[in-house]
Amino acid sequence: MRGFLLGLLVAALGPALAAYAVPLCSYQSPLTDLSDLALSFSYEYHNDPYGLAAEDKSNGDFAVSYVRLYDRPEYGFDIDVDGEMAVVRDKLSYTLRADGNYKRYFASEEDLFAFTGASARSLSSSGALGLTASAGVGYGRFTDVTPLATATRIDTYLVRRGSLIDHLHAVDLQILAYEISSAAEYDSTADLLTVVQDIIEDSGLVREGGLDAIDISEMTSYIQDDSFSRYCGWDGKIGLGYEILDSSGGANEFLVTAAFNYAFSTAPNTQFLVQGTLSGPPALATTNRIDVSTSYDYMAYEFVTLRAAYDFVRETNAGTPTDIHKLSLDVVVTPLNTASVVVGFVFEHRPYYTEWNVDATLAIEIELL
Repeated sequence: MRGFLLGLLVAALGPALAAYAVPLCSYQSPLTDLSDLALSFSYEYHNDPYGLAAEDKSNGDFAVSYVRLYDRPEYGFDIDVDGEMAVVRDKLSYTLRADGNYKRYFASEEDLFAFTGASARSLSSSGALGLTASAGVGYGRFTDVTPLATATRIDTYLVRRGSLIDHLHAVDLQILAYEISSAAEYDSTADLLTVVQDIIEDSGLVREGGLDAIDISEMTSYIQDDSFSRYCGWDGKIGLGYEILDSSGGANEFLVTAAFNYAFSTAPNTQFLVQGTLSGPPALATTNRIDVSTSYDYMAYEFVTLRAAYDFVRETNAGTPTDIHKLSLDVVVTPLNTASVVVGFVFEHRPYYTEWNVDATLAIEIELL
């Protein structure tokens, strides 16, 4: 059965892909299941040597982020949780945001869907929880392109090391991606590596003597790298919601909601993401909240990633908008697959700030999933 499927894949893609490599976002996966759980923390303590209590410092920051994206032809769901707790001169503040959506496609393999979801917000400044439920319709779909990105990373490494005299044919990359995505069907990673090695060596591009133990070891590390993921796609949603709990203590009311998400990856070492939401009562023009976030990751080296992110929040009440801007620039050094050291700058501007607030950060991040 596997040979038959691979034969169909070659027959279908061969003429179209004979002359150039496969764009990552052209890869279609029947199942997308991505998850990411990260922790970061930093702490600063300073005791003034001259005994001035006003100069003492006890500042810390702890953040947790969890994202889960699941999609198959019939249905999908997503979960996005962010929490941050900060201590500044022994005063505690926190923010918590949690969003979850379940969507059911009207037809298998189609992009039109109905969704239902919930959103929770909590701030230390208000001391109360805000909870909203929503439902509506949307269009679009995300797909996990990690298998093709991993196959491309293996190809690039082998060419750079001289184990391949030229890059693999696009069809061979697609076949490699198919096998990598089917890793769960193999009894062991060694069995998968045997098939991957056979595909590469059958390409006719391997140097004399074939792949060596170093090549096999590096390919194994790429395939087993759970911290590496790439995805593409987009979706847009519009619906109605109801404010079950109002964090400001106001009356519960119906809401109009809209959201847009977009992900793109041009190469295995890049990932671009845009997320945007709009919500407010039926009088949306005078009262609303807009959240927009963008991020771009660039893997400069296997253990160094450059990361840029911009967040924008606009709250409009009685026709008067207030804006929050936050820009972060990070250099992420990853000596281990599950731990990173982050050096960066954060620029933030809030209403009534006379100038931008600038923070230099040194933090440790731990990937748990």
